[in-house]
Amino acid sequence: MPKESFPLFVLPLFLLCGCRSGNETLEKQNAELLAELKTANVRLERMERQLSLLKTVDARLLRVERELTMIRSGRQLIPGSRLAGADRNKLAKIRRLPKDPTDRQIIEYIGQIGEASAGQQVWGSNDPQVALYEQIGPGHLRLLLPYLAGNFQQSFHLERALPRLVDERDRELVRQSLKRYPVLIEAALRKGWGKDMKKEIFAAFKSTDNLPFPELVKHLSELVQSPEDMKILTEMYIHNRNGHLLLRGLKQLPGADVKKLVDQAWKAVQKKEYPDFAMISRARDAVQYGRNVEAFRYLLKRVMISGPRSRDYGIRQMAQFLSGLCDFPVYDQAALNEWYGKNADRIVFDPASGKFVLKGK
Repeated sequence: MPKESFPLFVLPLFLLCGCRSGNETLEKQNAELLAELKTANVRLERMERQLSLLKTVDARLLRVERELTMIRSGRQLIPGSRLAGADRNKLAKIRRLPKDPTDRQIIEYIGQIGEASAGQQVWGSNDPQVALYEQIGPGHLRLLLPYLAGNFQQSFHLERALPRLVDERDRELVRQSLKRYPVLIEAALRKGWGKDMKKEIFAAFKSTDNLPFPELVKHLSELVQSPEDMKILTEMYIHNRNGHLLLRGLKQLPGADVKKLVDQAWKAVQKKEYPDFAMISRARDAVQYGRNVEAFRYLLKRVMISGPRSRDYGIRQMAQFLSGLCDFPVYDQAALNEWYGKNADRIVFDPASGKFVLKGK
C-alpha cells in the first residue's frame, strides 16, 4: 500500500479512540478552547480600545499641527474655536489711506484687505477689517458699490462699514441703488431717509431674503404709515424665510392682529421648503402668540427626533420653552416618544391654565 494513503487509515483510528474514551476528554478540550477564545476576545477588545485612543491622539496632533501652521503664517485663531480669522500679519502691514485718497489708492487698499481676509473661516462685526473699511470715509460710494456684489467673503466687512461710508452727498445714489443693493437699506434708515425712500425700500424687499431686519424693526413706525404699508410688512413676515425677525416690531404697531399673523405664517411655511431655523421660528411664534396646537406638536416632534449629538443648546432651549407651556415629559426623549404615540391626538390648549393639556383630563 502506498505510504501516502496511511493518514486516511490513521484518522478514523484516532476518532474511534476518542469515542471509546467517552466525552470527558472532548469536554476538557472544548473548555480549554473556549477559555482561549475568551482570552483572545479580551485581547482584541483591548487592542481596539488602544487603536481608538491612537486615532484620537493622531487627530489631536493633526489639529495642533494645523493650528501651529496657521500661527506661524500669521493666521489669527478665533478664541474658543478652531476656526481661522484674518491674517494678522497682513492686516498690520496695511497702511492708512491719505485724507483725500484717489480711486486707485482705494482700490489697492481694498485689495490688501481682501488678501488679508482670504481663508478666513469666521466673521464678526468687530473684525478689524470693518474699521479698515470705515477709514475710507464717505464720498466714494459709487466706487464701492461693485464690491457689494461680490461673494460673502468679499462683501461682509464692507457691508458692516457702509453706514459710515455714506453721507448726504450719496442720498440720490442710495435711492437709485437700493433695489440692486438692498444692503443699503440699513444705511438709508440710519441716515433718517427711510420715510423719504419708503417706496424704494419696499421694492428692495423683493430682491433678497437677507435684509437688515434688526434695523428694520427699529424703524417700522417710520415705514408703516398706512394699511397698504402694513400689508407689505406683514406679507414679508409671512413669506420671507427670515421674516420671523420682524415680529418683535410688528406686534408693537397699532392694529396688528398677531394671532392671525402667526397662524398665517405657520400655514405658509409648511407649503415651502424652508430651512429648519425658519420652520422652528414660525412654529414657536404660532405656539407663543397663537396657541397653535399643530405647531406645538411640530416642536414636540423636533425634540423627539433629535439624536444624542443634536441635543445641543437649540434643542435644550426648545425643551425649556415647551416646558413652560405644558406638563408633558419634554426633557426625557424616550418617555416623550412613548407618551406622544399615545396622546398626540388629545393635545389641546387650555385658556384657563394657559397651558397645552390632554383633552378629557
